Amino acid sequence: MYFMLGSVAFEPVDLTDFNETHAADFAEHAVLKGKPRLQAMGEKLTELNFAIRLHHTLGGVERRYQELLGAKSKQAALPLIIGRGKYKGNFVITDISSVTLFTDKLGNALCREMNISLREFVGDIEENPLGAALNIGGNSLLGSILPAGAVKALSQVKETVQKGAELFNQGRQIIDSVRDTVAVVRQLSDDPASALAYLPGILKNLDGAIGNFGELTGMRDLLEGVHKVLPAASDLARESAGIYEDLMSMKDSLTLGKQSGGADWNNWFKPADSALDDINERIDNAAAPVAEMTAWVVLRKDEDVIDDTTDRT
Repeated sequence: MYFMLGSVAFEPVDLTDFNETHAADFAEHAVLKGKPRLQAMGEKLTELNFAIRLHHTLGGVERRYQELLGAKSKQAALPLIIGRGKYKGNFVITDISSVTLFTDKLGNALCREMNISLREFVGDIEENPLGAALNIGGNSLLGSILPAGAVKALSQVKETVQKGAELFNQGRQIIDSVRDTVAVVRQLSDDPASALAYLPGILKNLDGAIGNFGELTGMRDLLEGVHKVLPAASDLARESAGIYEDLMSMKDSLTLGKQSGGADWNNWFKPADSALDDINERIDNAAAPVAEMTAWVVLRKDEDVIDDTTDRT
């Protein structure tokens, strides 16, 4: 089950730790004798307190964290949607505390757990893209941020998005192996004969990666067609086409080195190494779009398995 506050998607840490406070306000009037009399003054604002998790599989952790901090600083009212499309209303963030659970090797947060406190906001807000979520979202949390006409096509789109993300991740794993082996070969510039022993393995892995990114390139029209629903798909299509071309160039250079017996190192290894640098850069560029696509699929799966529509909130 997933929540969405404004445009930030996250998952609750523990659904049993979702605290919701409703209260009424009364004025107390003293009387000459006896107990005071109460006068109803209206309801107090609803307050919510719960723990949430920001995980990298749902998108950039730091970006979403900064969005929440920014909304708190601006005291901006944001719509809150729970699960399959339960629109709770508009809320402001009154308190945030956070702990980083784990990071990558560069220190970038990959998962944060946070305690967040919200207070109900009553009144109009200038921009509320999710406030009418139930009207345009087709009872889908993610559908609430998509164009109305796109909701009907989500099932067909999901298959394309899922396949694209899977092909990319499979190809990236193979390229990781190529990168490790090339790092060894790079140290053998003074011993081409030893370097040649590694080329068959590299070329075999390159063929595997070319197969993945070649298939992705063949899906380019499909991925471009998903652009209106999920712009990240067209970003992946563009980067994948570049990766495929660089992989082919790298293969040609290494094949030349194999055929020449390793002669003229600069004529075959340097171009291959340069192509790998370009591939690494494109892989990094595609990481964010693929993470967004993966999050989209995860959210859609969450909606697909929920058949119980009973309102327990």
